[in-house]
Amino acid sequence: MTIRVGIVGTGGISRAHHRTYTAVGGFEIVAVCDIIKSKANEAADQWGVPRKHVFTSYNKMLEMDEIDTVSVCTYNQGHRRPTVAALNAGKHVFCEKPMAATLPDATAMVRAAKASGKILQIGIHSTFNPRLQFAKKVIDEGLLGDIYYSESTGGSRRRNPGRSFIYKKTAGAGAIVDVGVYNMHDSLYAMGYPKPVRVSAITEDYISQQDPRFKGIMDVEEFGVAWVRFENGGVMVFKISWVVHQDSLGPSFCLGKEAGISLNGPVVYADAYTNDLKKLVKSEGLTAEANPPEGMTTIQFSGFKDVDVWQAQITAFREAVKADAPSPILPEGVLLTNVIMDGIFRSHAAGKEVAVRVPEIE
Repeated sequence: MTIRVGIVGTGGISRAHHRTYTAVGGFEIVAVCDIIKSKANEAADQWGVPRKHVFTSYNKMLEMDEIDTVSVCTYNQGHRRPTVAALNAGKHVFCEKPMAATLPDATAMVRAAKASGKILQIGIHSTFNPRLQFAKKVIDEGLLGDIYYSESTGGSRRRNPGRSFIYKKTAGAGAIVDVGVYNMHDSLYAMGYPKPVRVSAITEDYISQQDPRFKGIMDVEEFGVAWVRFENGGVMVFKISWVVHQDSLGPSFCLGKEAGISLNGPVVYADAYTNDLKKLVKSEGLTAEANPPEGMTTIQFSGFKDVDVWQAQITAFREAVKADAPSPILPEGVLLTNVIMDGIFRSHAAGKEVAVRVPEIE
C-alpha cells in the first residue's frame, strides 16, 4: 500500500517531511499547496509532482480523491484550518509541532480528529527517542511509585531563530511553543498525561531586546518558567529558553515515592536495584550498571539502539495509517501542552496563578 500525501506549506520544514517520507518509503507526494504559487511550483518540480496538482487553496487540493494523508507544514498560526479541513475531508493528518498556537485552535483540531475517526499525529519527534520510551516503561510499570514532583527542561543559551518564529501573528508565541513543546510533551507523555489544573508562570524577552536584530520587532518570549499543578496532586516545573545567561537550565526528571528517574539518561535513583527493574531491563535487551550494586544505588542503562527520530515518527505514522490504528501520539495528550501553554500566558499577563481546564472532546 502506497500512502498518497498532499503537503500544505512549502517552507523549510516541508523539506524535512518530504525527505523523511522518501527515506522511510511507502509514501508518494501527489500534491503541493502554498499560498505563494511560485513556491508551490518550485517544490512540486523538486519533488516530481505534476503542475496540475499544484494549488494555492488547500480546500481545492482536498478535493483530490488521490490524497490519503496531508502534511501540514504551515507556520503555527496556520495549523488549524488546513488540519480541520483535511480531517473533515476524510484525510489523515501529520501536522508539524506545536499542535497549534492557541488552545481554541488545538481543541478544534482534536475534536475534528475525533469526529472524523482519522489519524491526527503531531510531529513531536523527540517522543520516539528509545531512552524516553524506556523511561516511560519504567514509570508505567510503577517502579517509581506515585510521582509527586517533576521538572521538564530544555532550550539553549543563544539560539534565537528569528524569521517567522519571533512574531505572534505567525508563530503565536516564542520559545515555549517552538522548542518547549518537546520537553513539555515528553514529560507529560512519560508520566501518562496527568491532567493540569493550575499554572503559575513568567515569560521574558530581556536579552533578545538588547539585540538590534530583534529589538522592537520581536513580540514573543525568549524564556519561560511555569509551576504546573496536576489533578493527581503532582507538580511539574517547566523551563525553556531560546536565549539565557546559562549553559543549561538543568535536566528533566521525575521524583516518585519509591524511586526517581532522570529522563535525559535515563538514570534511576533508588534504594535498591529491584528484581522488577532487572526483568524490565532484560526484556528490553539492555544492560544496567548499579552503583553500588546493593542498597541505595544509581542505575545507568546502555544498549539503546541509535534511532533517527524523524524517521521513527513517520514510520509510526505510516503503520498507523496502514492498520487504521490510533495515532502513535494521542492528540488528546498533546492537547495538554496547549492547556498548559495557555495557562502560562494567562498567568504571566495576570501576574498570578490561574486555573486551567482540559476541554471536553466528545
